[in-house]
Amino acid sequence: MTFFTHRSYVRLASYITASLAIIIALAIINTNNMRSYKTQLEASYRQSLGELSGCLECVNTDLTKTLYSNSDKEIYNLSRDLFAQCQTAKNAISRLPVSQMELGNVYKFLSQASDYAQYIGNKVESNQPITKKEHQSLNTLLSYAQKFSDSANEMVRLSQSGARITDGAVKSNETISVKSLSADFSNGAKSFESFPTLLYDGPFSDGVLNKKSKLVSHSEVKTKDECKDIAASALGVDSNKVIYSTDSKGKLPCYSFKCGRYTIDVTKQGGYVKSILYSGAITADAITEQNAQNLAKRFLSETGYKNMEASYYSTADNICTINYVYVHNATYCYSDLIKCSIALDSGNVVGLDASTYLTNHIVRGNFRPRISQAQAMSKLSPYLTVNAMKRALIPKENGREVQCWEFACTSKDTGEDALVYINAKTGAEEDIMLLLYTDNGTLAK
Repeated sequence: MTFFTHRSYVRLASYITASLAIIIALAIINTNNMRSYKTQLEASYRQSLGELSGCLECVNTDLTKTLYSNSDKEIYNLSRDLFAQCQTAKNAISRLPVSQMELGNVYKFLSQASDYAQYIGNKVESNQPITKKEHQSLNTLLSYAQKFSDSANEMVRLSQSGARITDGAVKSNETISVKSLSADFSNGAKSFESFPTLLYDGPFSDGVLNKKSKLVSHSEVKTKDECKDIAASALGVDSNKVIYSTDSKGKLPCYSFKCGRYTIDVTKQGGYVKSILYSGAITADAITEQNAQNLAKRFLSETGYKNMEASYYSTADNICTINYVYVHNATYCYSDLIKCSIALDSGNVVGLDASTYLTNHIVRGNFRPRISQAQAMSKLSPYLTVNAMKRALIPKENGREVQCWEFACTSKDTGEDALVYINAKTGAEEDIMLLLYTDNGTLAK
């Protein structure tokens, strides 16, 4: 039988006391670190909030001056500053602890305002007058900017009166939770829900964002059972193994089906396979990326997407995702893209996104350049070496398509590769895409 001596009790008590002291010390250190972190975070939030408020004041001023000005030079300068202020305001919003969805309409407004500023600046630079309708659009932008500015100013007032954004507490008279802070911003966002559609040549035009698919809308309506059979055929299984899940709404209404770990959407009009998603894990890479591209192309052709050529690919988690481009009479139509993912262990299709193709695909005419390939090449920078060239039809931000000569080039300065697009009608440089080579594949930006 074992007995504790007095010395043993003393030693045990010492150990316990020392351990408690260490735990308490660590707790104090962690508490101090947390307080320091929250203090720094609060300061960062308040700085972003003040920056947002200041930018919106400048947006109001610039829009007002633009409405008053009759000087092309002044309007051009104001449009450049307005664009910069909108971008800075968007950056400030992104650093605040407010749900991105709740601020979605604010982002839309700021995006449209900044892009409209660019549009106005480009028009003035081209010696084109501002129309009455465009002047009214600026006036409308100003009215919404004032509403959001008022909302931001109120948030600044709350913060300055003692409200800590990190705690949600007003230190003076009342308590404000983080939820109520978010609600204040959300209320500001709701004031833009009725923001009118602006139709102009710009990347955030609602006319582009709300584009309706001609291919799907002009196709025959399919029954649910017909779409089920199409889904089964795409997955290579019997129809009785495919189960209806739900109706998928949106710009491309679909029937959604389940089959094991697969989810597949088929458009109600036309019966096009819009998307495929596999939820399982891929644990090996038994096939090469080249084999994956061949398997994907064959699958697309069998599914009804013919004349598709691989553009660029990336590999991650043993899945190879390839971008395919529709090719019409040796012209690469970059509006018509499909992403197809292949599992590198089995070669099975585990992902498909054909929404871009389905939205943009139309019957197109032949490539008719006004300048030759050699003339287009002469427009390139002398600091580029041309490696390859082909015909291309590229989408612009306003929804139009432009016939171009595509040149795959290498910079003599940096040694990096790029794609340069020369307008086949005017000889103007339409776009430049930088090529990024990674261990997982080639990407373009």
